[in-house]
Parts: sequence; structure tokens; C-alpha cells
Amino acid sequence: MTFFPTLEEIDFNGKLVALFGCGDQEDYAEYFCDALGTIRDIIEPRGATIVGHWPTAGYHFEASKGLADDDHFVGLAIDEDRQPELTAERVEKWVKQISAELHLDDILNA
Repeated sequence: MTFFPTLEEIDFNGKLVALFGCGDQEDYAEYFCDALGTIRDIIEPRGATIVGHWPTAGYHFEASKGLADDDHFVGLAIDEDRQPELTAERVEKWVKQISAELHLDDILNA
């Protein structure tokens, strides 16, 4: 990927980052949304704080480098190939989750 070297040059100290990735959990079950983990592995050592971890419940895959832990992706995983009907709801919930994590409602209502 040509943008990875650019990411490696950025100082992410003090930056909050939310990640999302697209994948196919059936045809690519052994590396579903791996790019989430690849990007995390570049930006976290450079000071980024990642927000918006997303539950793995409801997904069916074998492995992913994009896991934060056994129960969460490091960001939102979208599968337009196998679960397109869930994308809008997942995005809406994820945005609300990030807003809560960042206390955006408090800031906007202050």
C-alpha cells in the first residue's frame, strides 16, 4: 500500500483516531479486515489513541489482524458482500459510540 510510508512519517501523539475497514468474512475469512490491524500497528507506536473498538459478535470469520482483543475489532468492520443489510445500523451505532467515547454531546451542549 502506497500510503503506509506516509503514515509512518506522521506524529500521532495526542491524536484520537477511529478506524473502519471493509472485508468479506466468507471468502476472506482467514484475514477478515486485516488492514485495521496493519494501520493500528503503524499509528499506535507513533502516539495515536484509537477509539471506536467494535464487537465481533454477529460476524463469522476465522482470523483477523484487526482484533483489539478476542471480542472486539480495533474499529468498525463492514461486510458489504455478506451483510450489507447491517451496514447502516452498524455505522449509526458506531458513530454514536464514538461520540460517547469522545464526550461530543457534552462539548456540543456546553
